[in-house]
Amino acid sequence: MPSGIPIFFSDELARFNFGQGHPFTGDRFLKFMDLLKAAGLGDRLDVRGLRHATHDELLLAHDESYLDYVEHLADVGGNLTLDTPVNRDVMDIQSLIAGSGLDAAKLLVEGEVSIAHTFGGFHHAGRNYGEGFCLYNDVAIVAKALHQNHGVEKVLIIDTDAHQGNGTMDIFWESQQVLFISIHQDPRTLYPGRGFAHEVGAGVGRGYTVNVPMPPYAGFGHYERAMDEIVVPVSRAFEPDIVIRNGGSDPYVGDELTLLSLDYDGLAMLGREVREISDQTCGKLLDMMVSGYGPSVIYGWLALFCGVEKLDIDYKAHSPPEYKGSRGFPENVLDEMLDETIEDVKKYLEPHWDL
Repeated sequence: MPSGIPIFFSDELARFNFGQGHPFTGDRFLKFMDLLKAAGLGDRLDVRGLRHATHDELLLAHDESYLDYVEHLADVGGNLTLDTPVNRDVMDIQSLIAGSGLDAAKLLVEGEVSIAHTFGGFHHAGRNYGEGFCLYNDVAIVAKALHQNHGVEKVLIIDTDAHQGNGTMDIFWESQQVLFISIHQDPRTLYPGRGFAHEVGAGVGRGYTVNVPMPPYAGFGHYERAMDEIVVPVSRAFEPDIVIRNGGSDPYVGDELTLLSLDYDGLAMLGREVREISDQTCGKLLDMMVSGYGPSVIYGWLALFCGVEKLDIDYKAHSPPEYKGSRGFPENVLDEMLDETIEDVKKYLEPHWDL
């Protein structure tokens, strides 16, 4: 059995760099590991190395022609989209992160651990496209591998990123082996403009995509209610064999690219809620944490990590003072907006789940 909390990490992650001025930089990974040590958690970690996903493993979630195109862009220079330039370092690191997800999943399937952590969650890459800083969708690659290579029947993906996971959703749009739940900022107000309540999947997969679009400036109580009324009951009814959570600190009130209002306690609550779902169903949780933008990223990660691990430490004591910006809307207006959201989500899920 592991001597501590399994987390997949290497100094190589610092090479993740889209170029000058891009909001996603690789120094976050090293800074977070230093923060874990500063918080007194260094001796409690079981740090595992990284390996590249093989070409065949990448093919679990992506088309051959798309992988060839990514390779071509890495060789000649170019962008998948305006915000997603491709270079050898980024391609290499995302392959390593996908490989770490596959190795973490294997640990869980073999019963060596009940929880494992990776720096993953590149959920905007679809089968034949990449965007939103994402080249390879490690979330989907791992879920596919669990089903096809390990015989896992039911995989639950809970995506708590502020940006909806359009790539993951598209890949599993017609699958009933994977229940994809995304709780995210209203897509009318944030990239990728996907993840409306009526998007519930198709064919045999209808009802196995669940989107919970949160109103801008939604905070702790709003998220707690959405989790309790939608995410938790649907997750339990699905009875997963393994749970994957992906999402970083970008629902935080001080994030530079989003308009949500979770504080550090709210992020910890998200992690704790997903842990409870895992504990009460399958006892196997793969936690992926990569997103977040601005100076608060690693401190939001620490709160999430402590929530998932149910660690009784004062994560705020190791963080700068919390952002005190405006929530944007009066509380009663936010409550009314959330009422409409939950009613809308339940309407579309009613034929598929007992809510």
